[in-house]
Order: sequence, then structure tokens, then C-alpha cells
Amino acid sequence: MTTPENESVDPVISDAVHNISNRFGAQGLADLIALAREELARAEAALKDLESLDG
Repeated sequence: MTTPENESVDPVISDAVHNISNRFGAQGLADLIALAREELARAEAALKDLESLDG
């Protein structure tokens, strides 16, 4: 399923999202989003830490 807004998304990521949706439905997607937000916060914090080491 390709739409203009997700053409730049890696197919592996797109497939993973669709697989969660197909297997777990809306609640599964909500859980995935919540976990992804937590992981994004950790990744952004780690990147900020790395950037502070350079400067």
C-alpha cells in the first residue's frame, strides 16, 4: 500500500506497520505508536548526548 505521503518510507517499515495492523488492529497500532514515541525520545536523547561530546 503506497500513498504519496509514505513514498519515502522504507518498505520494511511500511510492512511492519501493516503487519501490526492486520494482526492486532487499532489497539495494536496504538500500542506500537506509544512504544515508538518512547523509543524516539530515547534515540533523540542519545543523539543529543553524542552531539554534546563533539562540542
